[in-house]
Amino acid sequence: MTTVSNTPAKRALRRIATFAVAAGFAVAAAAPAHADVVNGSFETGDFTGWTQTGNTGFSGVECPGAPFAGPGDGNCDAFFGPVGSNGGISQTLSTTVGGSYNINFDFQPDGGTTSFFSAVFGAQTLVSLANPPASAYQVLHFVAQATTANTTLAFNFRDDPGFLKLDSVSVTKIPEPGTMALLGIGIAGLWAGRRRKAQ
Repeated sequence: MTTVSNTPAKRALRRIATFAVAAGFAVAAAAPAHADVVNGSFETGDFTGWTQTGNTGFSGVECPGAPFAGPGDGNCDAFFGPVGSNGGISQTLSTTVGGSYNINFDFQPDGGTTSFFSAVFGAQTLVSLANPPASAYQVLHFVAQATTANTTLAFNFRDDPGFLKLDSVSVTKIPEPGTMALLGIGIAGLWAGRRRKAQ
């Protein structure tokens, strides 16, 4: 078995590798991953974490959802059937100015007329539908940028003859390229350190 001498140069390389690992993982861990939607799947059985807005008639949470909640997680979903005017729910999230976010939710229209649905993130309208056709739950995905430190996610509904459904709401911050690069450096440093140890 060959013994690798513990020269000052090798000790310095080991310290650099250790620092790279620590720096990469520390920055990656410090980066906020979620905007922390509270009760995004309505598993509390009510609108805990959300603020109801506008016409709140014929709106609530059902457990189990129909059919047995959306394609996402959990057993409950929210239903909305305001008549004659819009109603909805909103939640204000802590966000990073300039940060990009993945916004996902499950939506089920019933094809009723007159009906309306929209989702808004801050000042950005993600989707706006008048009289959407009936369908099974749709998994909708959007990318939007936060322009303030607190961003409101709002859903608006109207369904005169029936109900629109919502489930599995999540907002996740997209890692910045610099964070991913530092994480890559950390992983590379860890790999280099392990390789030297095996010699």
